[in-house]
Amino acid sequence: MNTTSTITPGTRREILVDTKPKHDAAATVTIASISDQDWYISRTHGVYHIPACATGKAYAVVLITSRGDALDLGDNRRFPFTISAREIAEDLLQDLGDHGVFVCAGARPTAGELSAAAARRDQFYQRLVTDGDMMWARGHSFREISDLHRRAAIALGAEREWAYVPMRMNDCPACGEKVKPGVAVCRHCGAILDEEKAAKHGLGSGAATGNERQSTPVRSERKARG
Repeated sequence: MNTTSTITPGTRREILVDTKPKHDAAATVTIASISDQDWYISRTHGVYHIPACATGKAYAVVLITSRGDALDLGDNRRFPFTISAREIAEDLLQDLGDHGVFVCAGARPTAGELSAAAARRDQFYQRLVTDGDMMWARGHSFREISDLHRRAAIALGAEREWAYVPMRMNDCPACGEKVKPGVAVCRHCGAILDEEKAAKHGLGSGAATGNERQSTPVRSERKARG
């Protein structure tokens, strides 16, 4: 959509609006994604969600339809117009093409489109890994490495010291020290954090009870012999 203005002496400014679509006027277009991230994009005509590609799937898709919007002409005047589905889709993907998100030529992505998207994404990720290496070499500072750099290294399987992601630790409810998620017994104070798991591996009170049960018959036999 293009707008131009003309001013005629003695009259207020007239605004001419070109409502001819710049692209095809198809009612719907399909956006495909091979990215493992969810994307939420806000525009004046709505908020759009491009879903992440689920594990084991080749791609995720979202259907885009044409939307209506309005141009503020001033003096409480608004000029309604329609934005085509393809214009919306291409606007949404301005910064997502390098992440493996693209507009399909048809209703579903072709093998060629998926292959091209994967190649474009991997090239982008490789550039990020190279940038990460350069920043790390300057001062070995984790602060200079962004989550995007780490994600690129992990996606490419590139082992980098700067791509290390610290494991989130939990607080032991007994002593307050940091422990790994899912542990059965706190290594600091010995508190049982998961009774079922602790008993299964012969740890904690459950294991002691079992040992006592096994030792009882032995003591009885010794008394009987005596």
